[in-house]
Amino acid sequence: MSTITRLIVVSMLVVGSNALPAMQESVPCARCKWLPPRTRHTVTVGSVDELVAAVAENRPSTTILLKDGEYRLKQMLDLRAPEVVLRARSGDRSKVVIRGAGMDERLVGVALSISAAHITLADLTVGYVGYHGVQVRGESGASNVFLHNVRVVDTGQQLVKVTISPTASADDGVVACSLMEYTDHAPSNYTDGVDALGAKGWVIRDNRFYRIRGPASQRWSAGPAVLFWANSIGTIVERNEIVDSFRGIALGLASEAPSNARGGSGPFDHQGGIVRNNVICNLNPWADEGIEANSAKDVTIDHNSIMVEGSLPWSISVRWPTSNARVRNNLTTRQVLLRDGGRADETANVSGAAQAWFTSPSTCDLRPTEGASRAIRSAVAVDSVTDDFDRQTRSGTTRTAGAFERSGIRP
Repeated sequence: MSTITRLIVVSMLVVGSNALPAMQESVPCARCKWLPPRTRHTVTVGSVDELVAAVAENRPSTTILLKDGEYRLKQMLDLRAPEVVLRARSGDRSKVVIRGAGMDERLVGVALSISAAHITLADLTVGYVGYHGVQVRGESGASNVFLHNVRVVDTGQQLVKVTISPTASADDGVVACSLMEYTDHAPSNYTDGVDALGAKGWVIRDNRFYRIRGPASQRWSAGPAVLFWANSIGTIVERNEIVDSFRGIALGLASEAPSNARGGSGPFDHQGGIVRNNVICNLNPWADEGIEANSAKDVTIDHNSIMVEGSLPWSISVRWPTSNARVRNNLTTRQVLLRDGGRADETANVSGAAQAWFTSPSTCDLRPTEGASRAIRSAVAVDSVTDDFDRQTRSGTTRTAGAFERSGIRP
């Protein structure tokens, strides 16, 4: 074999080798600068059959790039190999749609099931199925899951569901820069945006939740847009926008953890956790609570703007004797209420805000107007929370929490 021939053969082997990292070009997120992880292998698919085959291959450390198009599922896709990245090649979530036949279908049920560690979903639209758009299965070994720039839409039950077993939980997940929504409403009141049982160390940040609500025939009732319960631990919910949803953010759900909770039944339905710099806006008469801490130990609720005009006389509640919270620097239309023995240290909250205080409540622009600045500044202190929603650059219409605008700091 000549030297030139040997060089050509070696070059062909190197190019075709799966042992080397694949070239995976991507653009950092304009909001948070996130980039998808690199993997050893890359496969590009352009049809649902190719997608099913790529997932079924079960090869760890693989990026599955989807060409633009609709991927109409006939079965649930279960990601069972670790370190898999599933994302649109174009980076445009509107151009890649993974879906079933609609909210009433039962053939697919769950669109994307995650049953392994270190799975990333990015730049996709997922939904139109009878149960969940995404299910993170802690009972099957899922952990360190990352959802970025994912739109989850129109599911029969929860948009994103996180489940556990008595011995295993899905910990250290992130849902970021994503959109969770119903076109109008869920088919029943058994729905939430992100619903996590017994999860530890999750971060829900920089997302938008629209119309997380049941049908009008059930008075639009539904679960919270963000719910962590069953003895979840250390959840951080920050810089999210929640609009026209029945309930906003809940750490804990009931008076104690249920029997299927992390570690079994106990006094706490949630432990630790921070809810900060969120915008919650619902001007409908059926609106429920903005933020709630239920059997939640050591929760911090900081610098949230809540414009909720429902029938309840409170915007934030801390409920049950096992709950204790720090509730600071929140701007709300209604009071902070301690319910059924709940305890809280309250500092510099402003309640009783009127719609006239905000730039455009109807579009969820909750920046205070100039006329409201003096009253707000007199009551709200500036503290160490500095990563405010309106200090970030976002594409599209800016709708901001304004927590530090009301304290005299401009973005």
